[in-house]
Amino acid sequence: MPSIGDHYRPSGADAPVYRVVGVSGEVALLRVTDDEGRRVHTGELRHVATDQFATGFDSADDPDAGFHPVAGLRNALSGLYWQFRRFL
Repeated sequence: MPSIGDHYRPSGADAPVYRVVGVSGEVALLRVTDDEGRRVHTGELRHVATDQFATGFDSADDPDAGFHPVAGLRNALSGLYWQFRRFL
């Protein structure tokens, strides 16, 4: 049984990657992509019955995994901006 946050792709070559966002009766999957080292969701939500999920999906790598120094710096600067912005 998948856990929320796990990544899977449909069986087959060059299939899109989905992140598990819900598991209750059926598995809710949100399609994600890797855009210049940042995880981006497409908004595409897919519901799959648990028995179909077990036979039709394979585990996939997390598109956001890895070390991205530029993304880390961008996030730090954004956080710093918002800390000061709230006082203006």
